[in-house]
Amino acid sequence: MTLTTVLPSLRRSIPDPIERRAWPEHTVAEVRDVTVAGVSLTRLAELEGTPCVMTGDLAHPHTQDARRRGIGMDVTVLVFRVTLRVDSQDGRRLALVDCTTHDLPIQWEHCRLIGRASTAKTAMVDIVPGDVGAPTWPYNQAALPTDLVEGDLLAVPCTGALALRDVKPGRAAQDAGMSPDADEPDENWAGRCGK
Repeated sequence: MTLTTVLPSLRRSIPDPIERRAWPEHTVAEVRDVTVAGVSLTRLAELEGTPCVMTGDLAHPHTQDARRRGIGMDVTVLVFRVTLRVDSQDGRRLALVDCTTHDLPIQWEHCRLIGRASTAKTAMVDIVPGDVGAPTWPYNQAALPTDLVEGDLLAVPCTGALALRDVKPGRAAQDAGMSPDADEPDENWAGRCGK
């Protein structure tokens, strides 16, 4: 438990700490943002849209030796947006997000709000992936501020190197015959659906 967890009002002046062994080398936590090798994750999301990814090397005291021995050094930061935030009738907090999370090595215990400073207490939030064929409950959970709203940006480290295609919610659309970048079904869609 950190000081900012006990006294959330401190988040206006000091950033929530990060676990350096989970994030890429040269990662710096700020009050409203996280920078990786000098690149603001909030600005990255503004320029690239969400979801977006940034891959780097894990911090290691003996980087060259670790690479020589084949120790996995890649880590990817996934930045994504909350598209809907609701509370269920049984009191669960749910956040629908604009990326897929199914079968990805996401380190949910390190998920954090970026883009603004929240002074609200944290609570467990179910992260509901935005792809159509997403798995049903139980969802992955992350400790996030209780004032999380639609439009908020989240950043989380993932083990290994992930590409944008791994997190974009297009796989389910492709399985249904939809092009992931288009609103129209492809020409073979009708045949596969028996039309």
